[in-house]
This record gives sequence, structure tokens and C-alpha cells, in this order.
Amino acid sequence: MFVKSSKELYGWDRFSKVTLLLGIFLIVARSWILASTLIIYSIWRSRSTNMSGRNNEKFVYENIERNIHYKIKNFRQSFKQNIKNFKIKIKKYKPLEQLKEKRNYMITYCPKCRQKLRVPKRKGKIIVTCSKCSSEFRLRT
Repeated sequence: MFVKSSKELYGWDRFSKVTLLLGIFLIVARSWILASTLIIYSIWRSRSTNMSGRNNEKFVYENIERNIHYKIKNFRQSFKQNIKNFKIKIKKYKPLEQLKEKRNYMITYCPKCRQKLRVPKRKGKIIVTCSKCSSEFRLRT
């Protein structure tokens, strides 16, 4: 029943280490029964001689870990995209700048091409040249 060499033992893999650390954390969190169960299980796994059973457990653990990392990665990407879209919306909607612009400029449209033009206020009668179609028209500001 005793194992003579350490070559026949499974050893410490990532899953055993994670269960051991989780057990230690649960001791700190005062969940004694679950913590002691996890610690005993991780030690039993590392001292086991059933290699195929431990490899199957490790395979299942790695698949679960991979899925969790994939979901976290997708969440981060979607979160960054949402923040980026939110910043773009904030840049488009600037009420203070629009108020300052309305105070100093008059917004008008070209009668031919309907291009939006910004003309300074309080200049009297002026001739405005459209930047798009180069047509000229008179305007009182």
C-alpha cells in the first residue's frame, strides 16, 4: 500500500494548488468544513497514483478555467467598446460649447446647397460665401 518512489505519485499540478489556496482562503473566511475538505482533497490528489483519473480532473478544470477567461476577456472588450462609444457621445454633445457658440456666432444655411455655416454676430449686413458651393448671399447678423 505504501508507495516506494515519488515517480509513481501524481504530484502538484495547477488544480491541486488552486484547491489548496482556496482551502486556505476559506480558513481565513471561517468556513472550516469546506476549507478542510478542499485542503485534504488537494493533498490526496497530489499523493494519488491514479494518473488517468487526475489527468481527467485536470482536463475538466482547464476547460472551466478557459471558459472563465474567455468570458472575462469578452466582458472587458465589450466594456471598453461601451466606454469608447460613451466618450464619443459625450464629445458630440457639449452643451456649454454650444451655448458659447450661440453667444458669439449665428448659424445659417446656404440657400443653394443647404450647407451649415457659422457667421459672427453683430457685424451688420454682410456678404456670406458658402464654403461648399462658393455661392454668395447677403445676410444681416
